[in-house]
Amino acid sequence: MSKLAAGTKMQTMSGATKSAIRKVYEYAEPNLTIVGWFGLLGFPIYYYVWSYLFPQPYESALLRGTCSVLFAVLVFRNDLPSYIHRYMPVLYLFILSLCLPFFFSYMMFKNSWSDIWAMSFLVSIFLHILLVHQTRVVLLQAAVSIAVAFSLAYGTDWNKATDEIVWEYVPVFMFTYVFGNLFYFRNQIEHESRVSIAKSFGASIAHEMRNPLAALKVSVEVLSSILNKHQAQRSEGISLSQKELIMAREILDDANGVIESGNEAIDLLLTSIDQNRVSTSTFKKHSMKSIVESALVSFAYKSPQDKQSIEFKSECDFDAFGSDTLIKYALYNLLKNSFCSKHGDGFKIDICLKKDGHYNHLIFRDNGVGIPADVIQDIFGDFYTYGRKRSSGLGLPFCKKVMKSLGGKIACRSELGLWTEFTLSFPTYESDVVDRIKMDLMKSKSVLFIGSNGTVSRALNEHAFYKGFRLINVSVDTAATKEAYEFEFDLIFVDLDDSMNATDKFADLENKLHFTEAHLVYLYDQNRSYPLPVNNELRICPIEINKLSRECGSALDALFFESPNTHMNILPHQLQQPKDYQGKTIVIADDNHSVRAYTSLLLEQQGFVVVQAKNGQDVLDTLNNQYVDLILMDIEMPSLNGLEAAERIRQSKTEYANVPIVAHTGDNSVTFQDKLQEFGINDYIAKPSSADALINKITSWV
Repeated sequence: MSKLAAGTKMQTMSGATKSAIRKVYEYAEPNLTIVGWFGLLGFPIYYYVWSYLFPQPYESALLRGTCSVLFAVLVFRNDLPSYIHRYMPVLYLFILSLCLPFFFSYMMFKNSWSDIWAMSFLVSIFLHILLVHQTRVVLLQAAVSIAVAFSLAYGTDWNKATDEIVWEYVPVFMFTYVFGNLFYFRNQIEHESRVSIAKSFGASIAHEMRNPLAALKVSVEVLSSILNKHQAQRSEGISLSQKELIMAREILDDANGVIESGNEAIDLLLTSIDQNRVSTSTFKKHSMKSIVESALVSFAYKSPQDKQSIEFKSECDFDAFGSDTLIKYALYNLLKNSFCSKHGDGFKIDICLKKDGHYNHLIFRDNGVGIPADVIQDIFGDFYTYGRKRSSGLGLPFCKKVMKSLGGKIACRSELGLWTEFTLSFPTYESDVVDRIKMDLMKSKSVLFIGSNGTVSRALNEHAFYKGFRLINVSVDTAATKEAYEFEFDLIFVDLDDSMNATDKFADLENKLHFTEAHLVYLYDQNRSYPLPVNNELRICPIEINKLSRECGSALDALFFESPNTHMNILPHQLQQPKDYQGKTIVIADDNHSVRAYTSLLLEQQGFVVVQAKNGQDVLDTLNNQYVDLILMDIEMPSLNGLEAAERIRQSKTEYANVPIVAHTGDNSVTFQDKLQEFGINDYIAKPSSADALINKITSWV
């Protein structure tokens, strides 16, 4: 066998082992808290039982204390540092190996195979099989743990070992381990085959849905590009009015929203099937009234009569924390079930919202055929079906999983032949249940703070420490040097006070932020003005910097779990875009004709009036003949260079003595920057510069 083949085989074996360990942990995870409390309290309690109530020859407070502490790790696993979570599957198997087969076999050996400890060891075998459903893992754990316990208990004293071993017990233990595992394994195989069918079914649906969604996405992109080209050219062919263009773009935006929602639904559904739980990664605050109204509009009705049979009493509304997509799909399932159960004329569905102190309720009631009382207790079980052929039996169980993930519950009441009522109960948004879900989600969040404000940095660091999210703090200069892919965060804070001191870097930074899906938060001081060229194409949430410092916790909660306010009009007006540059005059001074021509064209597209100058003397002549708003000036020019021209402008006793001058130069060294200031030049931009950087630099001064 070649080294490459051997290496590949080893990697495959390693991957299979890791997969088996992870699978064991995921299977046990829903019951780990109960298991943890069982061990945390059971080991010390039974120390008292076997030491004082029914004294045994041997007991170990140290060994029991160790096992109790290890089970405490399982109880409080969610409170452990995030880096430990990745090792929890291995740690879980270690805890079980030490505290079940090792502990109970060791205590049986030390107590000379007494009946009490033989029975206790037999009980531990049953627990071991229940908690680790993989046959090979159970048998390997048992063999290694019992061998180690035997060695520690007897050492090399084989005479003592052979004298104490009760050989009649050995086949009983072996039978329990081997055949208990086999029986349990058969049940597990049947369960996994059903899950496998559900996964295959879900994957097939995903494939069939994603193909047309992908085609629709391409069509939307093509239409968007055609509209942009049409607006820019407005040449031959059919001409659309501005109103029609706006309407067309709104339709395309809606189509994009439907595509994204569909893809999100597919991802969430597949995650739920694959992990036997509902993903909470997209949970945030929603209006329940809006969710229900959206679901009723988007549901695929078979006839107009079906749509007219629904009455939604929307006088009440409440906030729910979760995924609007998942809640809508739960409602779709209830609607589908109700329409399948209708009989006769006068069928109707009533939906209403109610609130009480601890829970908010969505009540869904129809007057269909109803459900027998002895069936209601089974309808939320996986794969259970009633009264419908060709049903997977996954709909109502999925609704139950959705409600459980929200910290809520679902219940059903029915009168056979008269009505059926489902009550979906949601915890109030301010409840401890929702707070716990948020805290769990916080551990997977990441925040980038671009700035140096000490108060903000301390507030963010304090909340990162207690809530567990990842926080990175960099300067504007450092952020501007990063690649676009390095801005994959949930939240990005940008301090505009720092950005004022590095406007060219700020422009570069904004260009890279186009590609992030993070919520962008610009921090500003309401008592200051910001002559910064903020890019209108970015979705920005502005927050007053002192407010963030005072109310950091509630601000983070709103940014993570609510829809941030992206209205830029609350910022100081100097920051508002777009500005009207019509009539603003720019002088471009450069001895390179191509640079002048390109820059002139670029600025004229923004509405500026541009005057070209070949050298510093042409600049002075222009200033003497007309009003100028800004000079963009090269430094190295013949006849009169940029530094000399700037010096003459500043020393003149004319109206243009204070005109803003921006140097357009290839030298951006610190020494040269100091020299520019000496000659009265306000700012500079290094050659070569991008079109966006150049425009942003100029617009920051006019």
